[in-house]
Amino acid sequence: MTNVNETVFVIIPARYGSKRLPGKPLISLVGRPLILHVLERAKEIQGVDRVIVATDDERIVQAVEQAGEEAIMTPESLVSGSDRVGWVAKNQNCDIVVNLQGDEPLIDALAVQQAIDTLKSDRNLQVATLGYPLSKRKAWQDQNIVKVITDEYQNALYFSRQPIPFFRDGNFLPFPGLFQHLGVYVYRRNFLLKFLEWEKSYLEEVEKLEQLRIMYKGYKIRVVPTQSPSFGVDTPDDLVKVEEMLKQKGW
Repeated sequence: MTNVNETVFVIIPARYGSKRLPGKPLISLVGRPLILHVLERAKEIQGVDRVIVATDDERIVQAVEQAGEEAIMTPESLVSGSDRVGWVAKNQNCDIVVNLQGDEPLIDALAVQQAIDTLKSDRNLQVATLGYPLSKRKAWQDQNIVKVITDEYQNALYFSRQPIPFFRDGNFLPFPGLFQHLGVYVYRRNFLLKFLEWEKSYLEEVEKLEQLRIMYKGYKIRVVPTQSPSFGVDTPDDLVKVEEMLKQKGW
């Protein structure tokens, strides 16, 4: 049964320094900083009590506050976006935390809401994420795309940048449990704080995928399917592609 009384905060990590796109959160897309587009998507998620940008730079704080939204400064020493989210969540009074990447302005708000509802409806579940059905061989072979395979209950069996599973007969055939992972995480707050205290597992070290730390400890990650792919902004080419898609959607 869904617990409607649980409070939900969306925390958006936004780091100024990017090797490929310095100052990425403030890069203009359709006349507005990238981070404000992500904030708009976050505000579209039903049932969210608060949206906070977690950043390491005053310029991002200023841009967010000028738009009438909330930002909190975090230490520059924090290694990952998850660490930034956890640093803010530690001082907040909420039940569920959504880690929404600061460079994905096309994320499907309805799918995130479904992931939140999934967590609310299962008290034993600690974390949920999103997956887009992976149907093309090119995407399956692309090591920049994280793949996830699920069991019949939509729990992740494994995440990898490698093309998984291995098709022994040589023919790539899409199937219901194969997804492109979308980097949105919905956590129970107390579990998030515990997860960030764990040592990295060997699997996480070699794959460079922090969600494997959760699986290594024996916890389940529920993968909620979405029919809307999300494209992050990592390169100048991404900027062009994402801006055109934002225009098409009227955003």
